[in-house]
Amino acid sequence: MNDPALAIQPWEPALRLLLALVFGGLIGIERSAHGRSAGLRTNILVCLGACVLMIGFHKLFLSMNQTGAAPLVRMDPARAAAGVITGIGFLGAGTIIRHKNAVVGLTTAASIWVVAAIGFILGLGEYDLSIMATVLVLLTLFLLDRVKVRADHYKEVTLEGQGGMELYPSACSALRVLGVAVKDYGIELHPVERRVVLHLVLRFKDPALGPRTVETLSSLPGVIKVAWL
Repeated sequence: MNDPALAIQPWEPALRLLLALVFGGLIGIERSAHGRSAGLRTNILVCLGACVLMIGFHKLFLSMNQTGAAPLVRMDPARAAAGVITGIGFLGAGTIIRHKNAVVGLTTAASIWVVAAIGFILGLGEYDLSIMATVLVLLTLFLLDRVKVRADHYKEVTLEGQGGMELYPSACSALRVLGVAVKDYGIELHPVERRVVLHLVLRFKDPALGPRTVETLSSLPGVIKVAWL
């Protein structure tokens, strides 16, 4: 039996696609402004593609109900959408890059995924929900980007110097002045050569302290080499 509440008016697909273009474009503009790999065109295409697919699944579902084929063929638009969302996940994974000790692109991948979700709910005609989701995404990307979270940074440093154990307290004192804490350490003593090697795990707030830390440790008496790993 055909449910009038599920029917699609002739003008609705065009409206849904237009809104998908606008909402995906708004998020894409923010991503492009930050120089991200998935920018304006990518977000528009993802949102439009998800919307088109959901409209198509919805129309197919209604058509099967109208022709009486529903009892014979099981059609679940939600399962079809889940398959497409999985594909969007692979697209987002392509924006994630590991660079040295950091992983970049996670926010871009998440934005692609949520843009696809907005396209899906638009395809279902959930205008209020799609508007609220778009506004919240933009607020998250714009406002939270301006909130500077002073997270702890960790770095390994190796010092090689002449002498013995006295190098460790000297290094700790110099680091404490900079506001850098020693979270873990290891000491290699070479008495015959009168040489000591310190392996330090440092914790600090400001990543800009790196060059100053190396300069400070290098200026300590007896230090031969400093390796910033």
